[in-house]
Amino acid sequence: MFGKRDFSGWRKRLYGLAVACAGLFIATVPAKADPLLLWEVTGGAAPIWLFGSVHLCRADCFPLPPEVESRFNKADVLAVELDATRPDVAAAMSADKQGGDLKSELTGAEWAQLKRQLTPLGLQDSAIVGLAPNIANLMVSLAVAHKAGLSPLYGIDLHFIGQAQEAGKPLVELETIDQQIHALNAGTRKDWLAGLRNTMAAADDGSLRAMLEEMVAAWRAGDAPRLATAINEAELEDPSSKALFAELFERRNREMSESIAGLARRGESVFVVVGSGHLAGADSIPVQLAQKGFKVRQLNASDAP
Repeated sequence: MFGKRDFSGWRKRLYGLAVACAGLFIATVPAKADPLLLWEVTGGAAPIWLFGSVHLCRADCFPLPPEVESRFNKADVLAVELDATRPDVAAAMSADKQGGDLKSELTGAEWAQLKRQLTPLGLQDSAIVGLAPNIANLMVSLAVAHKAGLSPLYGIDLHFIGQAQEAGKPLVELETIDQQIHALNAGTRKDWLAGLRNTMAAADDGSLRAMLEEMVAAWRAGDAPRLATAINEAELEDPSSKALFAELFERRNREMSESIAGLARRGESVFVVVGSGHLAGADSIPVQLAQKGFKVRQLNASDAP
């Protein structure tokens, strides 16, 4: 599926997945219509398809529904948040550690807990101590995902990047590295430490793994309301994440919507793959595109490829 490309440097992001709410021009999917996390956008010079990704999955997440793959095959261009296979992306993410001495900011028990939880990733103490709390938070989530058998190598966005590279299909990015790093660094260091402590507690009591499993199961089912419940509960249970969620979703949704609208006016059909949380909710990309005058419709398994 991915050939011999090395995706190991990619920052493993765990975005929550949320519900697609009705907008003025947005059609909702009937309960029994086998919904897909796939939206069709018309009204521009050529059609756009938006597909929701999970960045961590398993081999059995494939094959994808034929209705999804057929839209990708029809598209002239693939658009993603960021091309994870670029070496400079991995280098930029690795360099963004925000400095500091994480060990000194935690109690002895917390430091021991963090080291134990990061054992599956094979990180040495010297690597952990220099991490900013927000990055350590992501690493704990990644370690839990790893133990659950979830891997970025089976991420849906990477699947389509690999397909596009093999087919020679043009690829465009909706964001820059700096924009993603800026979003990850939202909030204060105090917020980051609070978030890290919450995540470590959730890792030990099993609730983090349960949430990850629920998200993947809901993604498989194309069940947007179920996905919404998972991300909404995660945000409510961690008040320190408010600024992070605003950056990761609200601001980035606005900016990516502008980029997608620009692509829609170019005259080439585009298959867009973004984290599923960006395609759901009152501030979602589908809603914002509808507000710009496009017609947006969520597709289901009964729609002809």
